[in-house]
Amino acid sequence: MPTSNSNLTGRVHSIEPFGTVDGPGIRMVCFFQGCPLNCKFCHNPDVAWGKSQNQIKAEKILTAYNKNRHFYRTGGVTFSGGEPLFQGEFLLECVKLLKANGVHTAIDTSLSCGYRWIEKLMPYIDLWMISIKAVSPDLHRQLTNHDNGAILNHLTKLNANKADMRLRYVIIPRLTNTRQELTKLAYFIMNLPNSVPLELLAYHTMGVKKWQELSLPYQLNDYPQAEKSDLEHAESLLLECGLKSTILY
Repeated sequence: MPTSNSNLTGRVHSIEPFGTVDGPGIRMVCFFQGCPLNCKFCHNPDVAWGKSQNQIKAEKILTAYNKNRHFYRTGGVTFSGGEPLFQGEFLLECVKLLKANGVHTAIDTSLSCGYRWIEKLMPYIDLWMISIKAVSPDLHRQLTNHDNGAILNHLTKLNANKADMRLRYVIIPRLTNTRQELTKLAYFIMNLPNSVPLELLAYHTMGVKKWQELSLPYQLNDYPQAEKSDLEHAESLLLECGLKSTILY
């Protein structure tokens, strides 16, 4: 099997050997350290901003995959984080090596880094799972402390290139599930060059303990976790606009 000759290393927080919700089939999930966004509802703040990490080469990821390769017959490797694109050069090294060895690759991303890496990665990423935090610029800044103009532009260009992608949207009661915000989401998606599925996820507070362990203030204490009824209501509002969605709860 082809191997990498690069001495390039990347910061990897951890590797989960048996992921079942991170793309098709049973998958190995690689959590890359670091993220440029400051999402107030991040459930992996230790991965995004913590200091615990392992400096590894792409070869180690392939070796870890091959140990359980027989379990991944219908799966592959998913890169998550944090934000995998935050380490674009190392990510490219990894997916090139994996694709050369016949591995299905997926990425869990917010597209919050430069488009040059997205463009270089297109031939090597089989599935893009893209998290849309918000469509309204003001709400996006409120939730992440960053603007979303470049992010939505990256998404549109990636979609125009016919990348296999699915969108994910977290339902936060009283924030991301208002009629106004869901209407903007629906029309943004329906106006993309190519159709793309949308998955609705429930906001939860399971990551709050990690914030506390990092001595970071959690800023969404006044917002409840999303119930199934919240997702069903969002699904209904989106359908009124003409957009079908799938609930992941």
